[in-house]
Amino acid sequence: MADLGDGELQASDNPIDLALYAAKCALKAKEEIVKFKYLRTLLELLAERGWSREDKRDLLLFLERIIDLRDKELESKYIEYRSQLNKEGKIVYIPLGERELAREIEQRGMEKGMEKGKEEVARNLLFNGIPLDIIAKSTGLPMEQIRGMIN
Repeated sequence: MADLGDGELQASDNPIDLALYAAKCALKAKEEIVKFKYLRTLLELLAERGWSREDKRDLLLFLERIIDLRDKELESKYIEYRSQLNKEGKIVYIPLGERELAREIEQRGMEKGMEKGKEEVARNLLFNGIPLDIIAKSTGLPMEQIRGMIN
């Protein structure tokens, strides 16, 4: 199996090849300015790809982790450039903490929606004269809550 050169890795439409190129860049980069230049190049290559937004986002997180830019000034410049591409819709970047928070909020919203739906069904059943015990069994709502809806 022949090793692919940098140009072949950069031109490939396989995300693994871009990750491999990033790893090669990380091994070569000893100075922070070199890491910065590689990160910008990788970001541009990523923005050009027709991959899904999620794939681009996930690969971007990997690329940033493997290059490991530590110079705060260069990191700030990189983040500014990444934000510009994000605004242009070329990449999508959502920090891990924000993704976890978004999932949690979505889950809470779904649970709240389910609860509201059960309450709406219970009100409709009450309106139609269905006995409270059947409403409780059907919706899973506590009897006290159903009684509270009568008022």
